[in-house]
Formats: sequence, C-alpha cells, structure tokens
Amino acid sequence: MVALDSYPFTKLRLAVGEVPRWKAHNPTFHRGTSYGIVLSDRAVYLYAPFWLSFARWRRIPLDEIQSIEFKDSRLCPRLIVEMRHGREVLRTPLDDREEMDYDRENLRNAVVNVTEQLAAGLPVTREGTSR
Repeated sequence: MVALDSYPFTKLRLAVGEVPRWKAHNPTFHRGTSYGIVLSDRAVYLYAPFWLSFARWRRIPLDEIQSIEFKDSRLCPRLIVEMRHGREVLRTPLDDREEMDYDRENLRNAVVNVTEQLAAGLPVTREGTSR
C-alpha cells in the first residue's frame, strides 16, 4: 500500500476500504505548494492548489474514465482525463526546466499506471456495494 503521509496527500480522504496504489507530486520548496495525483483501486484523485482558496482533491471513479492522456507544452504540461460526462485537467506550474521535466515524467507515469490498471480489468468496488 502507498503511504499518504505527506503534503498534499494528508488532505486526501479515501472511502473506507479504498486502497491507494500509486502517487506522484513534486514537493519543490520554492513553489510553496505541490500538485498531487493518486491512483487507488477505485479512482484517480487530482489536486491542484494553484488557487489555494479553491484547492481540493477531485475524485474520478475508474469506471467513469474513457481516456487519459498527457499533453506536453513548454509552459503548461497537463494531464487530461476524459469521462462520460466531462473532463478534468491537471496543469503543472511554470518552473525551471528541471522541475518541469520532473512534472512531465509524473504526468506520463500517471497515464501509464491508470491505463495499465484499466486494461488489466482490476476489480473496481463501487461505493455502497459489497464485493
């Protein structure tokens, strides 16, 4: 199990019995805050604190995901999650090249991990139902 014991993961509340499988963020001290990505056995969670008063974890159930992709950009690399009823976008902050390359790698790894979990057909437990 992946530990969620550092910021921004300490702000994330998973459903009872939900198991985190993978996480990513870039805890760069000069940014002051960090985005976060968590893949659990039931959902993908995205956290973008760039507007701190609106910062929150966004939950995307795995069975709602139609596609996930990494879109590179010199200024604004992003992760795009298409769902049946909309889309969620996680943008990483503008920074120096080394930090942005690290962010790009996190976004690429998110795509790989989510895609592999969806392709493997791993069981997804819906809230309110039992196994």
